[in-house]
Amino acid sequence: MSSEKNAPRYFMHKYWGKKPAFGISPLIDKYTNPGDMIIDPFSGYGVFCCEAYLKNRNVIANDLNPIANFIAHNLFSKDVNISLVKKTWEKIRKELSLYVEQWYKITIDGIHYYPISVLRNKKGLPIQFTFKDGKKTSIKDIPEELAKEYCVYENNYIIEDWYPVVPIIENSRISAHPNMAVEDLFTKRTLACHAKLFSLIEKYATGSVKNLFLIAFTANLANCSKLVPPIKSRGTLSQGAWMTGFYIGETYIENNVLHYYENRINKAIKGKEDYLKFFSGDLLTEPIQSTYQITNFDAKKLQFPDKSVDYVFTDPPYGDSVPYFEQSIIWNSWLGFTPDYQQEIVISDSKQRQKNIDTFENDINSAFSEIRRILKDNKYFSLTFHSLSGLEWKTVSNACVFNNFNVVDYEWLEQKTYPPRQLNRVKSIKGDVLVTFRKNPEPAHLYICDDQHFTNIVVDFITETIQNGITDTNGIMMAIMEWILRNMIMIGNVDVFMILNKKFQIRDNGQWSLK
Repeated sequence: MSSEKNAPRYFMHKYWGKKPAFGISPLIDKYTNPGDMIIDPFSGYGVFCCEAYLKNRNVIANDLNPIANFIAHNLFSKDVNISLVKKTWEKIRKELSLYVEQWYKITIDGIHYYPISVLRNKKGLPIQFTFKDGKKTSIKDIPEELAKEYCVYENNYIIEDWYPVVPIIENSRISAHPNMAVEDLFTKRTLACHAKLFSLIEKYATGSVKNLFLIAFTANLANCSKLVPPIKSRGTLSQGAWMTGFYIGETYIENNVLHYYENRINKAIKGKEDYLKFFSGDLLTEPIQSTYQITNFDAKKLQFPDKSVDYVFTDPPYGDSVPYFEQSIIWNSWLGFTPDYQQEIVISDSKQRQKNIDTFENDINSAFSEIRRILKDNKYFSLTFHSLSGLEWKTVSNACVFNNFNVVDYEWLEQKTYPPRQLNRVKSIKGDVLVTFRKNPEPAHLYICDDQHFTNIVVDFITETIQNGITDTNGIMMAIMEWILRNMIMIGNVDVFMILNKKFQIRDNGQWSLK
């Protein structure tokens, strides 16, 4: 089976941190055999486990986040009747379209328009909208008086369908302000339309068909929230992506719920059709006889026997880069899921959470100790990681060294796209490191040195690296990370990335040099 770069099965939902299948699928052939047991303790969307399952490996996709489990169940499910999904969508669409048209229809100079997207300011006043003008998309201004009349109607409207009334955990790092709730992320119009859509899914769909509609529904929520910023350099209604967090700009784009949901349900259908083709009984394809489990265990307490797993792959939490559970509230709340916030491995700026770098370090080490416990001796463990914080990388590195995982391969994982946070920062590390270790059954022999001595040898190493012609941030940090892991060095209270920033200088072209 070849892993396409854009396999539709991995685009049914917008869960963060999905690694490209074409970049990680070769690990399955390299480090495992058909029939082996494979686990991903932080499986997220489930890309790696799905690839392994389709290659006849037995897999365990584990994640503590309920929405991740829900996505994985939908991804792995084989009993979805696509024909019934399409017929059910016709029923839902017919009823929903009448409701949505009432909300979105706008009449200017006697002409009726049905906006695809509306530009609104922070006070909620609609300013402009896009609409289909024949085959092209056009933009039209909204007269101020008409906009004010609409706002009065919207503000007075009472939503009769259910929607979640759930508070968001306060966290300034992700623009989650005091007393903010999930419904505050939507305009009254998009909240009402989402609530109506949700009620129609409940009315017309059941079982795996209903779940597929809900996958598309949750994937669509941020699309039609206040969290879609305009890229002003490209035009007032040019859409940016939902960034991590709950920031609502001075202007935002409010998308038509029906129009965008139709795109999402079509992607969900296409994703399931792509997945189901592997079970169609093609005589040229080896039948899939492997098994899968989807579990919701705390990664620090995996409920599996000692030395029962042949291979581990994981993409562990990135500290405070993405506080997954806090941001997943936009999905979990609609599905009625309550995550176990206490056991989440994360760094959070929220004062309610008490999740700092020290707890993160202890939790990561506990999780990696569990990986060591369940992995068979001399078998392999691969991890991919990215973090802007040297302290977070230190945490992961120390956990690998402490648990006596020995490096066998070290490379940079190719990414299809990079988030703006990485692209727009010259000093940031772009992409992810992919490291494969072998579990050494013997006790670890660690190299421990005091912070000052470690700082000195890092400065010497970076100096030599730059003199050898490696001057970009990625290249330098890659070299340092590999050197530390291969030499089994335990890092103390030192941020390697800060050493690079303090002791060396970066030129306008993004290349580092000696001071």
